[in-house]
Amino acid sequence: MGENEDNSCEMHTHENVRYDPVQPRRASGKAPVLVEIICERVHCVLYDFAINTVDMIAETFGDKVDIETVIRQGNRKNAQRYLDLCVRAGRMLPVPTILINGEVAFTSVPHPKELEAAIAAILVRKGLWRKK
Repeated sequence: MGENEDNSCEMHTHENVRYDPVQPRRASGKAPVLVEIICERVHCVLYDFAINTVDMIAETFGDKVDIETVIRQGNRKNAQRYLDLCVRAGRMLPVPTILINGEVAFTSVPHPKELEAAIAAILVRKGLWRKK
């Protein structure tokens, strides 16, 4: 890697490129499906990719899906939630990990169709969604 290259997760923008960074999510606690995304820090490439994928699929299910981010290098509450999820899983969870209702569903960002199928299966079992 050259002297001027940067391999960090810091935001890299050209002065004429403007966008709204992806913000952390906080679940309302009202939806029957909770999707949690474990990330290292806000605005890392994997963070943005994972959140965008989950957001895209969550739109399909409307208010039946809640999204919560668990940022390992975030505040104390996030760090404790991360450790609690690791204890529940019986191992340290990699970044990004996507959990559905507290259970590890993916340890990398899945294809949107895989994520959609996993969420739909839970909603179908609960009688809240019909198979298409």
